[in-house]
Amino acid sequence: MRVRILWKFFAAFIFLSIITAIILTSFLVVRLRNDVETKISQRLESNAILAGETFKENFRKGDTSDIRSRAKTLAAELHLRITVINKQGKVLADTEKDPALMENHGDRIEFIEAVEKGLGESTRLSGTLNFPMKYVAVRVADDNDIIGVVRIAVPLSEVRFELHPLYRAVILGAILAICIAAVIAYFMASSISRPIKRMKSIAEKIAGGDFSEKASIKGKDEVAELAESLNIMANELQVKIERLNRMDRVRSDFVANVSHELKTPLTSIRGFVETLEDGAINDKTNAARFLAIIKKHTQRLGNIIDDLLRLSELEAGGRIEMAELDLKGLIDEVIMGFGHALSAKGQKLEVTATGNFMIIGDRGKLEQVFVNLIDNAIKYTRQDGQIKVNLAEADGFIMAAVEDNGIGISKEDVERVFERFYRVDKAHSREVGGTGLGLSIAKHIVLAHKGEICIDSELHKGTKVLVTLPKTQQ
Repeated sequence: MRVRILWKFFAAFIFLSIITAIILTSFLVVRLRNDVETKISQRLESNAILAGETFKENFRKGDTSDIRSRAKTLAAELHLRITVINKQGKVLADTEKDPALMENHGDRIEFIEAVEKGLGESTRLSGTLNFPMKYVAVRVADDNDIIGVVRIAVPLSEVRFELHPLYRAVILGAILAICIAAVIAYFMASSISRPIKRMKSIAEKIAGGDFSEKASIKGKDEVAELAESLNIMANELQVKIERLNRMDRVRSDFVANVSHELKTPLTSIRGFVETLEDGAINDKTNAARFLAIIKKHTQRLGNIIDDLLRLSELEAGGRIEMAELDLKGLIDEVIMGFGHALSAKGQKLEVTATGNFMIIGDRGKLEQVFVNLIDNAIKYTRQDGQIKVNLAEADGFIMAAVEDNGIGISKEDVERVFERFYRVDKAHSREVGGTGLGLSIAKHIVLAHKGEICIDSELHKGTKVLVTLPKTQQ
């Protein structure tokens, strides 16, 4: 059977409250009993002193009958037992029993203390009355001569009778305190268990994949900190799951795309090979054309495989050979290689550069980046279009921007252009060539150089790719 944390906290609070109440009650009972006994002793002492003064003259005269008469009268007024004893311990008068039948009291503790110290006190079972009594005795003296002892006694039942109302008040107070503590404990336990129960519910939803709810618990205690940690964990899990889902989609798209990219040229190659096998090989004109097409497709397959190997090497943290190089000179060399392509489309490429462009990087891999970016700009820019390459230096970084006024990319596609085999316009992409891996390779190369690459584009207006590279490796 599961026990709710509310009742665990509640039981702990009640247990502590009961223990505390028992300890305090015990302390108060002992303290009250001592106080009451002290007050009774003081009252008995005062009455004994008063009685001693009353009997002093009778002690001098030795008038025993008058002592007995006075003792009975005084005992009736005070509602106490009075015993008058001479200095030898003989009982001269007692208000509860005939003194002639009583033994010598010279060995009684209270009598001995009264003779020696002036005041004696004891609590014991009365040998005469056979029930517990509290005794207080005082010495009666005449000019420092001891002439006798007066003893006052009260049954312990009367002491207890005085204590019982106090005990009841203390016990009722303890019970009331425990009841109040129980109410407070319940609300305290609820205030602790309620947010924990809430967090449990949210944790179960998170486990089920629902990240919509958050634990909103105010305060600066551990429970609030736990709620904040739960919210942070939920946010991180949501981000990671979304990233995993995105990666899964990318992986699925990659498998589908690579299958399609490989299948298309292979299908063409197989078709032309079968045509040649069926006799077209004897037709020299068609045979040469078919072989040229087969060669084109095999080159395309080779390019795809080469790009896949490059990408795999980069993703696995492949070797980067760092050396000092002039980025401006590298880009100039890349542009020279596109002279024919620019002339064929009547395009104009303009380079602007201000600053020092010496950096530490891998020349071969950075060349791949700018070959890919400039190649894309040429391919996706219309006849007589314009392409700009701008280099600038700032705060230890070099920013290289490749900008065109071509067909542009929609906002939805910009977020995915760095994915492997992702094509904005699949028909146009295959028409102009390319493997669909160029931007993905470029991104991994830039990241390997501790840099950044981003794209800003607007459909039908053009595209700007910005590469930011540190001048020295950080």
